[in-house]
Amino acid sequence: MKQGAWLICTAFLLVLVSAVAIAGDGVEHSAIVISNDYEFTVENGVCSGSGTLNDPYVIENWIIDAGYDNYGIKIHGTTRAFIIRNVKISGAARSAIYLSYVKNGKIEDCIIKGNWVGVTLNFSSINRIAGCLIAHNADGIRFYFSSKNQILANTFKDNEAAIWLDASNGNELIGNYIADGYTGVYLNLDSEANIIVGNAFVNNVRHAYTDDPNFWDDGIEGNYWDGFKAIDADEDGIWDSPYLISIDGDQDNFPLITHPLVPTPPPATCAI
Repeated sequence: MKQGAWLICTAFLLVLVSAVAIAGDGVEHSAIVISNDYEFTVENGVCSGSGTLNDPYVIENWIIDAGYDNYGIKIHGTTRAFIIRNVKISGAARSAIYLSYVKNGKIEDCIIKGNWVGVTLNFSSINRIAGCLIAHNADGIRFYFSSKNQILANTFKDNEAAIWLDASNGNELIGNYIADGYTGVYLNLDSEANIIVGNAFVNNVRHAYTDDPNFWDDGIEGNYWDGFKAIDADEDGIWDSPYLISIDGDQDNFPLITHPLVPTPPPATCAI
């Protein structure tokens, strides 16, 4: 199987698994603030772990109604590994999850709805956001000066901007379903060398915007762009014309005709 096809199929499976994983109930918890490595405590919602890469701290199965507090979960200035898993957050006035000056963090299988921003990374690297439902926020994910992070197999619906990066480089945006917003992916302020592959852009006013060079395909396959059509003369499932991102040359050279996360429309029929 080609590398690009494997990547998309893997992301599809992750989305399906996540849909089951995030369906469970949780326990109500107040907003969580962790400001150093010593504050990963039971009182701050840590359920298990020792903070190593092999045994990260685990914050899971909480329901946090921020009640218009600034944050649902805020972690700042830490070096220990952690996972935020199966947490539901709503009502945060600034960001449901805010990671600042951290690394080795994972956010998995969370439901993040009705916040100003869903997830914010500030000066943070080597973090992963995967398998989450991020919907009905002003912005889904915002990065500031944050590089080498991963955004994998998430579902974005009805956010003003699904993913917005400022001055953030070398991040991977792979296998996400990005739908029903104004802007799908917005790359700003010298955000360069980010990899955007295997995503499905559906029913957005503007699927993507960038001023700087980024990678929109892996040399074999790119992304699915709702509303884009060209010719597929060799019937390989890739449009033969690129999808243009910017007038400065950014483009998806291998736009996908179909995507596992996008239902195939029924064939045309003659009405009788």
